[in-house]
Amino acid sequence: MRLAIVGGKLQGTEAAYLAGEAGYEVVLIDRRAERPAAGLAAEVHVFDVTTDPARTREVLLSCDAVLPACEDDRALQFLSSFVPRMGLPLLFDFDAYAVTQSKLRSNALFERLGVPCPLPWPRCGFPVVVKPSVGSGSTGVQLVSSEPGLALARAALAAQGAQAVIEELVAGPSLSIEVIAFGGEALTLLPTFLEFDAAYDCKRVVAPVEGAGAAPGEHAGAAPADGARWPAAVSAATLAALDTAARRLAEGVALGGVMDVEVMVAADGTPKVIEIDARLPSQTPAAVYHASDANIVALLAETVAAGRPPVMAPRARRGAVYEHVLVEDGRVEVLGEHIVGGAGPLRRCDGLYGADVVLTDRPETGASRGRWVAVLMTRGATAAAARERAAAAVARLADEHGLEIAPESAPAHESACAVDSGSALGPGAS
Repeated sequence: MRLAIVGGKLQGTEAAYLAGEAGYEVVLIDRRAERPAAGLAAEVHVFDVTTDPARTREVLLSCDAVLPACEDDRALQFLSSFVPRMGLPLLFDFDAYAVTQSKLRSNALFERLGVPCPLPWPRCGFPVVVKPSVGSGSTGVQLVSSEPGLALARAALAAQGAQAVIEELVAGPSLSIEVIAFGGEALTLLPTFLEFDAAYDCKRVVAPVEGAGAAPGEHAGAAPADGARWPAAVSAATLAALDTAARRLAEGVALGGVMDVEVMVAADGTPKVIEIDARLPSQTPAAVYHASDANIVALLAETVAAGRPPVMAPRARRGAVYEHVLVEDGRVEVLGEHIVGGAGPLRRCDGLYGADVVLTDRPETGASRGRWVAVLMTRGATAAAARERAAAAVARLADEHGLEIAPESAPAHESACAVDSGSALGPGAS
């Protein structure tokens, strides 16, 4: 299969990697050259699909299916109308995306469906999370603990022309699950455990969830901290409730594609939905693939072609860790995915640094102590074993290039109270 992927940043990189794993030929289209996904594609076309329909038609008609992998509303609207008229399968549900891209509309959906979610302000106390209604990831999101801090956060969003969503902080484990639905039937994939850096950008995904996590602030591969680890709160009942919520949400938006559901687990084990996005996420699908062999890109293509998702029960076959590192100023640090979004074309290097798969824009020749990034994917018999291999890969990378390993950062609420002026925060691993 020749798969056209429109968008070459984070989602496009995820799509291109998994499409390659499925044996597909990747044709990438992006308005800019030198995107991260460009190094994983067989063909790269640099143009804007919305302003050059003739070229868009020519390139897309050479492909068997089209997967939008961006959050550009103009491009998504155009493709949602243009592609079906050519008779090509579109691996995207724009109507569902239009609901999920707005946190205000999403929260209204949660309330209508009775899906547990954080309490809205002022029904909750401090600290609270303040975030823009539109957008995914950590951009523009803050954690505040007082009225003055709340006023500042609201003013900052208003100055950007954004509506504010204010809700309670649920300071428990963060989990994610993907659901593929079509024709009223749904397939849920393996849940994953998410870890974040100080800006609350997802830096690591671990699967399976059982035994996946580290104590707040704990470095991957380190000895367990004293006391209970967060995953102890992630019971079978919590995972069952997460699965139920994902299926209910897919039905609620009449999903005809893929959706990512992210939750924070409350102290009583209730998974409270933080964010939903009806589009291919980044990071989590690759971790799911390495842990369960379920390839979300291939499953999505099969689902759209058949008009229904395949009947299967994805299960963990092994442990898997997916994380990103930044090399800069003689240091290597595990950080959130924003570092990958700004990377150059990534090339795949299996076995590098002892990891199973590495995607990196490190120069192939010359100095290796400049600025570059690497995505590390490791497997193990268990999640803990995969963590140990991930930590060993970072250590080997540092040793081979003469780098210092920077201590990992964590969100403020994991180690201290939020400050009144607001601290960076934001749900979303995609």
